[in-house]
Amino acid sequence: MSTRPLRRLGLRSVQSFLQHGPARVFRESALGYDPRFASLGPHVRLKGYWQSEKFFKAFEDKIREDLQFLTPPSAQNQALLEQITSHTAVSLHVRRGDYVTNPMANAHHGTCDLDYYKAAIDYIARHMQEAPIFYIFSDDIAWVKHNLIPQYETVFVDINDDATNYEDLRLMSSCRHHIIANSSFSWWGAWLNSHPEKIIVAPKNWYADPAARNPDILPQSWITC
Repeated sequence: MSTRPLRRLGLRSVQSFLQHGPARVFRESALGYDPRFASLGPHVRLKGYWQSEKFFKAFEDKIREDLQFLTPPSAQNQALLEQITSHTAVSLHVRRGDYVTNPMANAHHGTCDLDYYKAAIDYIARHMQEAPIFYIFSDDIAWVKHNLIPQYETVFVDINDDATNYEDLRLMSSCRHHIIANSSFSWWGAWLNSHPEKIIVAPKNWYADPAARNPDILPQSWITC
C-alpha cells in the first residue's frame, strides 16, 4: 500500500495544528442528531457513532463520489451484478452473527423477526408494477434458507465471505429497492443506492433495548414496519 495518502494526512494534521493548535474534541452526547454539530467549525475531533444522515446530508453527493468500490468484482459477482441491474431487484438483508451469539449484543440490538420480513416483502410487492426478484444477503445464509422462504422469485447470495463482504455491499447498493435489517451494513447498502424512486423498508424498532433510541437513524423517506 502506498504511504503517500498517509504522508499527506500527516502533513495536513501538522499544518492544522500549527494554524489552530490542538484539535477540540466533540463527543456525541446521545444517539440521534445534535444541532450543535452544524456550528462546530474546523479542527474538531469527533467521538461517537453519528448514526444519522442529517450529519452529512448537505454533502451526500460528495460522499457517494468518495464511497466508490475500487476493486473490480469477481467473475461471479460481475455476472450477478449484471443480473441484478437487468430487472426489478430488491435486496433483503438478515443480520445475525453476534446479534445472536453475543448476549450483550442480543440484548441491545436483537434481531428482526420473520414477521417483519414478511410484512416488508408484502409492502414491496404491493408497490411494484412488475414482479420483483428478492436477493437475500446474510451472515448466516444457511439459517435464512431454512427459515425465510418468500412466495416470490428469490436468489440467495452465498458467493462471498467475510474477506469479500464488500462484494455484497456493492450488489446490495445496485438493487432497485431494499429491505434492511437493524444493521449499519444494510443501511449503507440501501443509502448508497442513488435511484430517486427507490423504496427502502426498515424495522420500526432499531434496538431491542427499550432504553436505546435514535429518532434520526432513518432518513424520512424510508418506510418502517
